[in-house]
Amino acid sequence: MSNSQNEKRSRGAWFSAVFGALLSVSAFAVIARGVNRDATAAALVSAQLGWFLLAFWLQLGAMFASTRRWQILLRPYPTRYLFLAQIVFVAHVLNTLLPAKLGTVARVPLAAEHAKLNVGFTLGSVALEKVLDTLVMLGLFLLLAPFAPLPEWARDSLGLSALSGLLGIIVLASVTRLREPLLNTLARGEAKLFGTHARRFADFARGILESLQNLRGRREAFAVLLWTAVMWSLGIAVNYVLFLALGFALPWSAALFLLVVLQIGTRVPALPANLGVFHYLVILALGVYNVSESAALAYAILLHLVVFILPAFIGAACALPLSARLANLVAAQLRRS
Repeated sequence: MSNSQNEKRSRGAWFSAVFGALLSVSAFAVIARGVNRDATAAALVSAQLGWFLLAFWLQLGAMFASTRRWQILLRPYPTRYLFLAQIVFVAHVLNTLLPAKLGTVARVPLAAEHAKLNVGFTLGSVALEKVLDTLVMLGLFLLLAPFAPLPEWARDSLGLSALSGLLGIIVLASVTRLREPLLNTLARGEAKLFGTHARRFADFARGILESLQNLRGRREAFAVLLWTAVMWSLGIAVNYVLFLALGFALPWSAALFLLVVLQIGTRVPALPANLGVFHYLVILALGVYNVSESAALAYAILLHLVVFILPAFIGAACALPLSARLANLVAAQLRRS
C-alpha cells in the first residue's frame, strides 16, 4: 500500500475518532443541562436488584442466541458452540473498549483460523447476520410507525434501512443463478493478472457466496429465523424488565421502540461503548412516553451496564486464551488506520 493511501486512511480514522468524540461530548453536555442529578441518583438507588439481574441474564441469553445463529450460518462446516460463544464475547469487549467496530472484524479471522474455514465464507456469515438484523429492524420499524411518534431522524433512516434490506434479499435470491458465472469470471481475471496459480480472491468470493447459499435450505432458513426472533425478543425483554426495575409503567411497545432507536442511533461513530450517545438516545426515546430526563438517565445507566459493561467482563475473561492472536489483530488494524 502506498504512502498516500496510508495517509488518507490515517486522516479518515482520525476524522472518525474526532467526530465520534465531539458527538459524545455534545450528548453529555445536552444531558447535563436537562438532568437533575439528585433525582437520577435517587432513581438509581431505588432500582430493584432482582429485576436488574434478570435483565442481565436475558442479555446473556440474547448473546448466546446470536452465537447459535452464527453457528447455523457456518454450516455445513463443523464448529464448536462454546468456542464461537467465546469469540462473540471477545468481539463484544473489543467493540466496547475501542472506538472502531474492531470486534466484528476480529470474529472473521478468529473463527476461520480455529475451524479451518474459508475467510470469505466466515465473512459471508457475518454479513448475513447484518442483513437479517437490518430486515428485522425494518419490520419492527414498520410495525411501530402507526403507534409511536417516531423522531424525524429515525423516519429518515427508514428509507436507508429499506434499501439495505432490499439489496440483501436480491443477493440471496440471485446467489445460485449468478454463482458459477461470477466465480469463473473472477478466476479468469485473477489468472490473467497474477498467473494461473493465483486463486486467492476467487476462493474468497466463493466462500462468501457459499455462505449466502446457506439460507436457501428450508431447515437452515427456519433455524436462522427462529434464533433471530429469539435474539430480538430477548432484547425487547431486557428493556421491559429494566422498566420494572425502576417502576416505569410503560407498555411493551415502549421497549420495542427503544430497541429500534438504539439499533439505529448507535451505528454512528462515538466514544468507546457509545458513551454519551447511548444515554442521550435513551432519554429521547423514553421522552416520547413522558418519562422525565432524570429518570430516563437512570434507566440509561442501568441499560448501559447490562448491555455493554457487564458482558465486557465476560469478554475480557474469554480473551485471555486468545490474547496473542488478538494483539496481532489490533496491531494490524492500527497499522491500516
